[in-house]
Amino acid sequence: MSSWTQAWVNDYLDLYNYARRIGDSAWAEDILGKLRDQKNTLLEEEQKSIMLRELLASYDRINKQLVEIFSKLRVASEGYQTESLQEQWFKLKLMRIDISRKILQHQ
Repeated sequence: MSSWTQAWVNDYLDLYNYARRIGDSAWAEDILGKLRDQKNTLLEEEQKSIMLRELLASYDRINKQLVEIFSKLRVASEGYQTESLQEQWFKLKLMRIDISRKILQHQ
């Protein structure tokens, strides 16, 4: 949970506890209703944030692999070795395009 979300929830829980202490049950129920309404929204936002971090990590990992393959391609001399590296390069490029699309969808 992000610090902003956690602070928001804590503030509302403090208000709820205060409303209970002063005996204002209508206010306490209103606060609980707002917490319930926001719960799903907050969970969805948190899940999107986690997914975006995972996608960005995958994107970085693929870029590192592409750099490694490019280095190997520069020194490769045999045809079958070059062909294999080019196939790997192409697959990684397709994976990176797919992840890029997913990243754009989650922003």
